[in-house]
Amino acid sequence: MSRYNSIMAKRRKALREQIVTRDADIRKVLLADLEVKYNDKSHDLIVEEFGCKSARADVAVINGSLHAYEIKSDSDSLDRLPSQIDAYQSVFEYVTLVCGRRLLERARTTIPNWWGLQKAEHKNGAVVLRELRTPKPNPQQNALALAKMLWKIEALAVLRKHGVRVVTSKHSADEVWHAVATHMPIPTLTHEVREAIKARGGSGFARLSTPSDGSYTTESTVQVNHSPGLAWLLSLQSPHLPH
Repeated sequence: MSRYNSIMAKRRKALREQIVTRDADIRKVLLADLEVKYNDKSHDLIVEEFGCKSARADVAVINGSLHAYEIKSDSDSLDRLPSQIDAYQSVFEYVTLVCGRRLLERARTTIPNWWGLQKAEHKNGAVVLRELRTPKPNPQQNALALAKMLWKIEALAVLRKHGVRVVTSKHSADEVWHAVATHMPIPTLTHEVREAIKARGGSGFARLSTPSDGSYTTESTVQVNHSPGLAWLLSLQSPHLPH
């Protein structure tokens, strides 16, 4: 009987190891968890495929902080992880990697020590997530990368709000962004970026669509949970915005 139980235990273990996690399965569970945790629609915004510099975070949470979640299932590779690390650490205050069993140990040695880490695995026929490491504040946010998360009109409004008048709407978007990066402390700038993203309803940035004035707008992103507060955005569109 003991030998039979041992054989069956080995078979069950082998079967579990054959079951691999997929991005869609992990994402579904992650989004469900986040929607429970961040359920204040007036404050919490959860967005899929959030544009950030040269990468797109699988899921981003924007509320009192900017938090990216990157998914690496058993069916994925880590080929893009180094470039994603570079992009995310420029902008996000927190980053968490949600990783399948197959890549977990290699990923653990690749990501910065301030990233959070969650393990995704199959248990009793379902994907479950287990936190292995809580995220810490990002020590490497980049002011210019943050400034470029703002559209040009938003960046100008941020400068006016804080009494900085070194550029006008006649300057290029690059000049405006550099002014923001130079004159805004990173905590203040991060707050303004969060407010701008929430006012838009979730879009980061993706493509240049108005080359005439150098202002970036974005492709749409998949919005999961948002109750927009439009006053901030409408104020940016005011014809009385000072130059």
